[in-house]
Amino acid sequence: MSELNRKELKQNINKGNFDRFYLIFGEEKMYVKADCDYLVEKVAGKQPSEFNYHSFTKDYNLDDIAVAVQVVPFMSEYNVVKISDYDASNEPKADVDRLLAIFDNVPDTTIVILAYPTLEQDPKKLGANFKSVFNYIKKRGTVCQTNRETDISLARQIVRWADKRGIKIEQADAYKLQEYVGDDLYTIKNELDKLCNYVGDGGLITGREIELLVTKRLEANIFKLTDEIVAQNSSKAFEILDILFYQKADVNEIISVISMAYMDFYRARVATECGAQLSAVAKDFGYGRREFALKNAVKKTRSIPTEALRDSLDEITQAVSKLRSSSTNDRILLETLVAKLIMLAGRRDQ
Repeated sequence: MSELNRKELKQNINKGNFDRFYLIFGEEKMYVKADCDYLVEKVAGKQPSEFNYHSFTKDYNLDDIAVAVQVVPFMSEYNVVKISDYDASNEPKADVDRLLAIFDNVPDTTIVILAYPTLEQDPKKLGANFKSVFNYIKKRGTVCQTNRETDISLARQIVRWADKRGIKIEQADAYKLQEYVGDDLYTIKNELDKLCNYVGDGGLITGREIELLVTKRLEANIFKLTDEIVAQNSSKAFEILDILFYQKADVNEIISVISMAYMDFYRARVATECGAQLSAVAKDFGYGRREFALKNAVKKTRSIPTEALRDSLDEITQAVSKLRSSSTNDRILLETLVAKLIMLAGRRDQ
């Protein structure tokens, strides 16, 4: 019948426009769970009766599902059957066909929900089995895919979460939190809860608290390293490098992220010099939600000559080549690279 976004799905649920079949999946697992829970609550109540609510997870017995969908609701309008993380792609085609045959006989009083709160499913990448399930439910019910938030909407969500707890956080600091922990909502929510508990009711979360308390991703530490390099803060840069080695970070990964950051710097510089829009560059190079990296790159490298950025990329390339072709001590190689990049960041061409 329809393929809806989250807002449209919630509107239909609130109106009581329930379909017999729902498929709720996508990258953002917190939203998958939240939307599924909301649907179940609206149909069956906050504490569904075991007579009218049947949940299947991992151990799928098709006979049990066949029985559950035929249950006549007791003192309720609907019987709800929820099937979580059904891995159609790895099930025999005969079993998937049988599941769909079971769905063919679902009565009007039963609502079937297929939800993927942990398992990744992508109809563009997975095989025919999941596509057949996807197309079946899309034709007869509602499909809702919860994609990752954009950077702007994610920052706003962080602000809203804090506001609900009586805590304030500026959008710029919400971006900082997001940059440090990534875009997984569960992780962000856990770190935000920690910050809220620290500042207390009516408090303000600033960059200071985020620096002090937030558990940074390894990648975030490496990007922070590049920030200190271009700022020519050698003591801080080598301090972060020590932390990375203490965390047993892979040298290849460190150089890879440094290279990514310098490619951001160089692309942003060339775009600025050519008068090109950063949004167009981001689209051409497939930045997606990382468009902010180009905007930040312009600010971070404003004082570094273009030729110095090119030479920096050459140094990174040479370091990668040495890493692959010789028995050079990894730590010495990386420390040498960082020192050279700091020197290039401080160069002022005439």
